[in-house]
Amino acid sequence: MSDFFTAEQLELLTASRVYVSLLVKFDWASGPQYAWNGNTNLVTGGNTFLPMHGMGNIEGLGLSGSGASDSVTISVAGLPDQALDFLAKALEDTPLIDQQLVTVYLQLFDDSWQTVGNPIPIFWGFAQPPKVSRSEMQGTEGAVQSISIVAENAFFNRSRPPYGRNTDRDQQARSPGDKFFGFVSSILMKTVTYPDY
Repeated sequence: MSDFFTAEQLELLTASRVYVSLLVKFDWASGPQYAWNGNTNLVTGGNTFLPMHGMGNIEGLGLSGSGASDSVTISVAGLPDQALDFLAKALEDTPLIDQQLVTVYLQLFDDSWQTVGNPIPIFWGFAQPPKVSRSEMQGTEGAVQSISIVAENAFFNRSRPPYGRNTDRDQQARSPGDKFFGFVSSILMKTVTYPDY
């Protein structure tokens, strides 16, 4: 464990009060973007994480203990005035987002909220197409527009093999032009004598 954490980080993790924040790196095809839920730019690990002003939310982090691989949902409310302009990404750049790497980090701070060590990666996955939603009007407050991006790690839904059925349609997706399963329905109740003299 001492190879993963610095001595200073280990000391902070064993304290009775631990100051932490979650950071997110989006490796979009157009270039990486960094975000955190604070109110100012945060420079750590050689990168600048832009503020989400408390409007960001990450759901699904944790250890299930069952060995199941879960997905993580990252959402931002109060659009479109956020630093990373997620709304434009959702509406215009979806092909540049889909299946791109998303990494969630844990950042340790000292008691004066100064960063300690580099961010610690705790989850990585591949972004799915973003979804935009809008809440209903609530009195004079108005509606809140939000965007959510689901990140699935490499093992999510691995129990379902792609094109795993022995059908011509699945075989064409695996190997276009291969006719191996093209005659399955015609020989289903057929008797084949082998060898035939």
